[in-house]
Amino acid sequence: MSDAGQGVSQEGLLAIIWTLAGVSTLLFAGRLVIRSIILKSFHLDDIFGFLAWALMIACMIVSSVEAPLSYHYSSIFIGESPMPPPDDFAFMTITIRKFNVASSMLFWTSLFCVKMSFMLLYRMVLGVSGLYKGAWLGCMIYIVLCYGTCLIGVFGQCGDSSNLFTYEQCMTPYVASLDAKLIWVDFFCNVSSDLILVIFPLPMIWRLHMRTKQKLALSGIFSLAIITIAFETVRTVKLYEFTTYLTNLYSYLELLITVLISMLPSYRFLVSPSDKDREYRRLFWTRVTMRSYHSGSSGYSMDSYERRRGADESQRGADATGGIQDQPATFSAQSRDIV
Repeated sequence: MSDAGQGVSQEGLLAIIWTLAGVSTLLFAGRLVIRSIILKSFHLDDIFGFLAWALMIACMIVSSVEAPLSYHYSSIFIGESPMPPPDDFAFMTITIRKFNVASSMLFWTSLFCVKMSFMLLYRMVLGVSGLYKGAWLGCMIYIVLCYGTCLIGVFGQCGDSSNLFTYEQCMTPYVASLDAKLIWVDFFCNVSSDLILVIFPLPMIWRLHMRTKQKLALSGIFSLAIITIAFETVRTVKLYEFTTYLTNLYSYLELLITVLISMLPSYRFLVSPSDKDREYRRLFWTRVTMRSYHSGSSGYSMDSYERRRGADESQRGADATGGIQDQPATFSAQSRDIV
């Protein structure tokens, strides 16, 4: 079937977005299982992770419902389908805008829930304190302001919000010029807040008492936001050029990949070579397979394991991801090992 100038057929687009949404769902379910077994509790970063996933699913549902109308509109735009009567075309335009407003709200809210989840994870894992606590709070405020700015762009794309669903008022040269500016404002807010996620934890990570390889691994995990910056850059250029070619695909991929990436830190212990993470792997797999696990001569206990390992870890600091203070600090097992 024709791709209506969007670079991918409607069936292909839906297959891509729901395949990735399914992968994200599986990773999210795995994250819940891991946290419930190893941490035995959930934290604020998990709540925002859940919100990001739920809103992403809602966004994909809205986009799937909109897809037939969107492809028909695109086919008219490129001349593949005949132009309908003016009243019908205006109604179609307003209907698509209603879908776009709903999906844009879900898109930005889900995206910024991921950012909030990472920031809360930094506070839990890296033990933000002292000077870094103020910097963390400042970053959180900036991220919230960026989110608000993006929402203003959604409702202000036709100038006055009362004109949002009025065809004539949204087709003026002023609105076209305004939309071009809002595209780059959204780009700046989204990319700058992503860069905060990449840069903020690095000074703390490199002051930790751990091997260089572990520092590089943590830095790599927290730098995955660079991938979403690449998608955002391509999406923004497409929007600015006012082209339908792959624009929707890149928009959906940005959100889907972002939510998927937010689930990955919980799986770090599965590949980490540290002794502690090996114990966590044993605990995890024995719980999943419902087998009893014994460490030493007594039943397995993370608390007893902590006591046994505490002295050695305090000496070599190989597996610690402790707080950044003037003096080396230690963390609880829960906040230390599940990134």
